[in-house]
Amino acid sequence: MAAEIQPSVGQTLLWFLDRYRGEEGALNCPTLCRLRGPLDRARLTRAVAAVTARHEALRTTFTGGGRRLRAVIADQVSPVLHEVDLSGAADPESAAGEAVRTELGTRIDPSGSGVRLTLWRLAADHHILCFNMHHMVTDAWSCRLVLQDLCAALDRPADRPDPEPATPYSAFAAQQRQALASDAGKRLTAYWSRQLRGMTLPPLPMSRATPGAPRHTDLVQHTLDAGTVAALDAVARGERSTLFVALLTAYYRALQQVSGSSDLTVATLFANRAPEYRDTVGFLANMVLLRTVLRPHGDFTDHLRAAHTTVTEAFVHQAMPLQMLPLALDDRTRRPDDVVFQMMPDPVYTTRAGGLDIEVLVPDEVPTRFELELVAVPTQDTVRILLFFNPDRFSPEFARELLAAYVGICSAHTGHAVS
Repeated sequence: MAAEIQPSVGQTLLWFLDRYRGEEGALNCPTLCRLRGPLDRARLTRAVAAVTARHEALRTTFTGGGRRLRAVIADQVSPVLHEVDLSGAADPESAAGEAVRTELGTRIDPSGSGVRLTLWRLAADHHILCFNMHHMVTDAWSCRLVLQDLCAALDRPADRPDPEPATPYSAFAAQQRQALASDAGKRLTAYWSRQLRGMTLPPLPMSRATPGAPRHTDLVQHTLDAGTVAALDAVARGERSTLFVALLTAYYRALQQVSGSSDLTVATLFANRAPEYRDTVGFLANMVLLRTVLRPHGDFTDHLRAAHTTVTEAFVHQAMPLQMLPLALDDRTRRPDDVVFQMMPDPVYTTRAGGLDIEVLVPDEVPTRFELELVAVPTQDTVRILLFFNPDRFSPEFARELLAAYVGICSAHTGHAVS
């Protein structure tokens, strides 16, 4: 048996993006982990089935299109775990790395299944598991839930019942539609109308390539050292703010430096989760536009205060989906989410479950659907800065210039020379 329901606003947008910008796995959201120890395949299969049973989003496919798009939720599915033996390769680790890159760069068709599962065997006691999901059925928060529930299922004795299903994603989708049609939706519209009135995007040196054309993603990166991170964190705490805001402020200032504009809009993803959906797997995250006007001669602290206000107000009003925002851009070759900032949670995560040592793997080469995306990844005391860019629209020289400006701004608070 299966039920057909109206998808969420976000799922409808992602369906459109999948048709026009879904190449190279740009809408894939993987949970990837290394398993060390004696692997009981039957136990792993039961655990994967338990996770799928607990979360309806992982049993959801899509049919139709446009106004006729529907989410089809199966009562139960039998997840297929594709096993690939790499233990005979000359270098199993390198072979696995290449296999993972290929898997993450291969599109998932959400009309067939929103989930693709692969297990690579490097040795008898060494495997890599990929729970690869289409963005229409998951988000970053959900990926952590999948891993959490997988570990719990691996630890659960076979004779113990599985936990109750999580709050279904369909409940979120229905509640979202109701809220947006209510007075709460009108208040959201009023706020964003004021906040985005007259908004323009930073005048960056972009080509006029057609958005949605086949493209790939390039990357430049740098690691902020512990002293730099500690200094930025101290500045933020001194203003009762956060490292997220400090790193975002540096991005604003770098964009100001390369564009000459002080009116800057950067898109970011917020979790968008009420307490009742903290354990729900699905696409709840929402793209939010952070528009901040920097005082032309303000220092870093002045700009951090402005950014803090922007982020705080945006957090309160984050429930308005991007495609429903009241804005119009004069340049039709630009999108409001062309320039993106994200800060990932600390990916250093190791645990033990089902007799296995489990290590989360965070691939560098996950494709992005955005034109220019700066991702900050905390790793213990440092922060890795990954600047993804579409080389059809930005030159490598510009990307290196922007990254150098960003690193220089961050390092100015420590007195360290930029390496």
